[in-house]
Amino acid sequence: MEQKKLLMCYGKTSFTPGRYLEDAFRNIGLKVDTYTSFIDFSKIPLEEYIAVLFVESPSMPPVRVKQINLVDIPKMFWIHHGENRLTTNKALVHRYQPDLILMAHSLHLAKHFPAPVKFFPFAMAKDIFNDDTLLQNRPVDITSVGTLDPVLYQKRIRAVQKMKEAFHETYRLSFHKRVFLHDLAKTYGESKLVVNHAADTIKSLNMRIFEGIGCGSLMLTDKVPKLDTLLEDGKHFVLFDSHQDLLEKIEYYLTHVDEAQIIASSGYHHLLNHHTYEHRAKMLLNWIETE
Repeated sequence: MEQKKLLMCYGKTSFTPGRYLEDAFRNIGLKVDTYTSFIDFSKIPLEEYIAVLFVESPSMPPVRVKQINLVDIPKMFWIHHGENRLTTNKALVHRYQPDLILMAHSLHLAKHFPAPVKFFPFAMAKDIFNDDTLLQNRPVDITSVGTLDPVLYQKRIRAVQKMKEAFHETYRLSFHKRVFLHDLAKTYGESKLVVNHAADTIKSLNMRIFEGIGCGSLMLTDKVPKLDTLLEDGKHFVLFDSHQDLLEKIEYYLTHVDEAQIIASSGYHHLLNHHTYEHRAKMLLNWIETE
């Protein structure tokens, strides 16, 4: 009998989480058919598929659907954003009518959706963000990659300013580089420390945490919900609770690189062993099989 397949519907780009998850399904041996703009379910042999997975992709138009009422296999929708996309995602839930909603973070918003919700976070895309170069051999000391939009990131802007003021004469810094995919992996792979600073009001578990740790850097981050269910402060990453605390911890770990290496390596191996997209793919298949 021919192996069943998974049907994925999302606006595909080279650096979306949907693309990483699609690759992971194939890496574990599952066949995947992908629709990126429109799907008419009356023309799909649904008996060949185990489920339909819709994925939020804000940089592309949402996939248009026809005859969604004909779908009698599990339908899921993976949401990547919180309050800033809530209205749009509520409309997409109405469009896709999922049986299960997967949320990468912002679980406090689950009450806004009519279907059951499960926590389904981002992960390590090990085919791309995977580097175990020793910290002592990395040329850049401190890196922070992310938008400096003054509407959402006043605290991040101040953090970058304070790091520049404190360390520009003593350490090599790399801030606000607009890099993606392999260039982003190279940036992190050259950095001893990666600093993550969430938005001022929308505190969420983002991809940067998995990318930086996956590239073997010591990750310094502020606190975001659900992070402590996946990784342990002081063992896999380092938490800071103020800008002064951040500056002190940067100075400490750059002058104690052996200690930084222990935490960075522990985080890297923890992701490889527990939090790759292949792990997420297997988790999702298990949910499908037990529904």
